[in-house]
Amino acid sequence: MKYDEIVRQCEVLDYRDKLRLAQLLLQLGRKEEEIQNPEKRNNFEVGRSQQIDESPTEDINSIQYVIDRIAKLRPVKKKALLNSIRAMYQFQGAISDKDQEAIVSKLEKAGFLRVESDNRVTYL
Repeated sequence: MKYDEIVRQCEVLDYRDKLRLAQLLLQLGRKEEEIQNPEKRNNFEVGRSQQIDESPTEDINSIQYVIDRIAKLRPVKKKALLNSIRAMYQFQGAISDKDQEAIVSKLEKAGFLRVESDNRVTYL
């Protein structure tokens, strides 16, 4: 399918579907860019410092960034915690399940929270 054909097809969509399509295309584009240029993004898995800085940060790759947002949301169940983390990264091309679990692990190691055996989240 050619670009011009896609444009014509998109013109008949209602505004909500256009916005959903735009968001999907942005996510796909960012994810593809990450795959082609992996050095541009620092993952949580790759040698991040275990130290926690108490000041707020705008660096989305910082564990403090996640702590600041989770502290406001305070999800009670692990599933809600993972959804919150996923939402933080939805505009950066999404985040894998493995990376989400790595972030939860880092939050536990930092002493910020603990996930109980019944998947309840306790904040320390």
